[in-house]
Amino acid sequence: MAVAATAVPDVVLDCRWLDLWGAGRVTELLLNGLAADPPDRPWLLWGPARVESWVWPGASVRVSERDPRMWRGQRARFELPPGRVVVFLHQQRPLARAPAVVMIHDTIQLRYGGGRAQRALRAAYLRRSAALSRQVVTISEYSRRCIERDLGVGVERVAVLPLPLDLEVADRVAARRRRSPVGDTALYVGRFAAHKNLGRLLAAFERTGFCAAGGRLILAGGRGAEVDDLDAGLTPRQRSFTRVRPWCDHDDLEELMAGARFLVQPSLEEGYGLPVVEAMASGVTVCVSDGGSLPEVTRGLVRPFPARSIDAMATAIDEAAARGGDRDREDRLARAIRAETPTPAEFARQFRQIVEQTLRSC
Repeated sequence: MAVAATAVPDVVLDCRWLDLWGAGRVTELLLNGLAADPPDRPWLLWGPARVESWVWPGASVRVSERDPRMWRGQRARFELPPGRVVVFLHQQRPLARAPAVVMIHDTIQLRYGGGRAQRALRAAYLRRSAALSRQVVTISEYSRRCIERDLGVGVERVAVLPLPLDLEVADRVAARRRRSPVGDTALYVGRFAAHKNLGRLLAAFERTGFCAAGGRLILAGGRGAEVDDLDAGLTPRQRSFTRVRPWCDHDDLEELMAGARFLVQPSLEEGYGLPVVEAMASGVTVCVSDGGSLPEVTRGLVRPFPARSIDAMATAIDEAAARGGDRDREDRLARAIRAETPTPAEFARQFRQIVEQTLRSC
């Protein structure tokens, strides 16, 4: 049951992206951490009704089922709950003059998709979003450098919080993986956007010995028109080895991850690459490009391939296929990445420290 807010809270947490893309996963992980170690200040959770599942003593809920992307995020200006500080977990936010912390995941949209004029408008929007915020939070050192360069934000206003790892999910995938042999599939997880480099992935996969021997490629995670557009563009040969799947729920994704020989992430640019870290922590071999933050978040444990080289990608895929299923090696890498990645509780504590600092500055 929703807990009604009776006074102006210290913190309004924007949870409206809960079911949307990577921002939704970050929201869920943060809520998990906050519920495990609740703040002692009054917080208000603003988002869909299912945020009630995370309410802790002293927290309240303001339900909003509106799509946070309406009017490019500005529809919500008329229903933004009052609070001493508003925490936006996505850069597309109401451009209201309220003390705020904003999470800018990356600036990839300034380089991919749309024409020059459209990208210029995006840049202006992101600069305004950052300028109206007391603090900007991002998810990798790579994204921090891009935000400083692309948006003109001073280094003192950008905090880096690497994304957390849900160990319960990783343990479930690892347990599933131990119960049965891995299949002859390579798995990609993520949107089907231009910077994800899926065209080169399809071309490279077709050249591999793994494909010639019957290996298959599963592309999972697209939404709406992304799925239809990608599927319509496949050649007859590509259709013979490719399975295109829309966005999966947690259980389906865990099943796909557990059964894959390896996960492949060919991106031209990534702000973080959470599926890669989650796969490694679950004991799944990964094959990654050198795009953006991927060398950073894999902690030097994986040798990346050049994202724009189809030949190098094909070679890397065959090498990953040969390593996939080597349980001793996969377990060693899982222990190493787990040791380097924060838990949701640790992530939430770091986030709360930033919010507390912002409250003191108000």
